Amino acid sequence: MGDPMETGNKEVVIVTRRICAQIRGSMEKFQRDGKGSASWMPANGRHGDIFGVSDLFEAGIDSQTASGALANALVHKITILEQKNEFPLNLGVSIASIPMEECTKSGHKYAATSFSNSHSTFPLVVYEAGDTSEGLEWRTKYPEYNASNLDKHGILEVNGQPFVFCDKGHPVIDLLRQNVEMLNSDIDKQTLIDGQYYKITRQVLSTCCNTLRSKVLNKQSTRDLNNFSVQISRLGEDNWVNQKANDDIMQLVPRDIIRENDPKKIAAEIADIVKRPYTYSARIEIQYEMTL
Repeated sequence: MGDPMETGNKEVVIVTRRICAQIRGSMEKFQRDGKGSASWMPANGRHGDIFGVSDLFEAGIDSQTASGALANALVHKITILEQKNEFPLNLGVSIASIPMEECTKSGHKYAATSFSNSHSTFPLVVYEAGDTSEGLEWRTKYPEYNASNLDKHGILEVNGQPFVFCDKGHPVIDLLRQNVEMLNSDIDKQTLIDGQYYKITRQVLSTCCNTLRSKVLNKQSTRDLNNFSVQISRLGEDNWVNQKANDDIMQLVPRDIIRENDPKKIAAEIADIVKRPYTYSARIEIQYEMTL
């Protein structure tokens, strides 16, 4: 399941998990209950089991610890291994936290599409990260830091002052060591307060944080797998049940009923179509890494 790599006292584990996502319901129900009803996501408290975090600890872990481990997962690849669409309509498939790169002429974007009444066993890669070596180095050396907390974690604020105290292990300190001109002096010659903190100006902190975000952090494919979900929708449409002449729903009404041009019979056929439950199923493989 996981391939461990040790770097110093940190261990980076590459995890591969396969998920079977199944979404069942009628078009009428999905329209009535909202987008969330046409989706699949891990049950509350089960993320650690589903994504394999629990297997990495012999004694097991609680859901809060598992959630923290998954919050900054570095996703390498997501593949739809197989998908089966029993709906009589083409579907758009969205997967939370990854770019939607398949488009329709209406501008709707999806991770993938699935044709009506189809079963595909051809693996489809819907997301693949680029070179992750820089991201691996960052996560191994600074596992506690990300783009959101870079200017807060390990920083002691001094109200009303133009400076802050920065932890000696903060990535900003390493950046200053490598770029002496940013501080106009050698950071290691500065006084280390309480054996733990360097005093730097807010402007230097801001400049360093922005540099690290743009050069390193914003290029990483870190995703919060706590928010992982799969959602289906009617392809190219925002509404599950709207009909217009010759659209995908009207095409399902028998031709003889259309020729009779009896509004009541047509309405009855459409009601049967949108109230009948159907199922979409997908086997999805996720490969990601985390630092322990």
